[in-house]
Amino acid sequence: MRAHILIATGLLLAGAVAARAQSAQNPQSATLDKTACLPREQNGVVRATLPALTTGQSPRLYFRWREHEDFYWVALEAEPGNRYWAIPPKPEPRNEQVELYSAVVDATGRVAARSESQLVKVTDDCKVRLSEKERGVADNLTVGETSAKQQGQKVLAFLCDGVVTRVNHAGIRRSDEVCRACVIAWWQRKAILIPAAVTGIGVIVSDAPEPSPSRP
Repeated sequence: MRAHILIATGLLLAGAVAARAQSAQNPQSATLDKTACLPREQNGVVRATLPALTTGQSPRLYFRWREHEDFYWVALEAEPGNRYWAIPPKPEPRNEQVELYSAVVDATGRVAARSESQLVKVTDDCKVRLSEKERGVADNLTVGETSAKQQGQKVLAFLCDGVVTRVNHAGIRRSDEVCRACVIAWWQRKAILIPAAVTGIGVIVSDAPEPSPSRP
């Protein structure tokens, strides 16, 4: 009888270990809403449903120009009922499709939940109206990186407009050095051109001959 109890206990423990291992290998599911389109050179909104988060977990939307290099990510913003939304950067004119998926990661970067990938077309006639809160996020984007080679480079096939902060693959936050440099250069050029326009001297051209010294 005692032997049977020990065997049963051992089987239960083995089952628990196997279930935990299976859970680690197969993260909980997340769902990415079907996104009809993303507007070219404008911000779109992507929505998702995630499982309940635990301490230290972060919800993210991963994105990239379809089949080009590594993914980037932006934070998913929380709504009631385990609903989330995110604003990717504005796609460049050459960017015709964006690959997306949502995920929950822990402090070590391990994926606890992930959705299936989705390909979204970028079109000129895609109409998206951002709320005031969504516009605030779009104008102050933090873009995360997943590889070392992305640091110091512009977000591939996405515009600088709205990209303010970057997070490297090791989790170190910094100002976006590429887009920030472009903005500074633009303002410096504007600072030079505006005074020149304000203080410019008009020139009047006349076809009449100048008077000679002997003629008034």
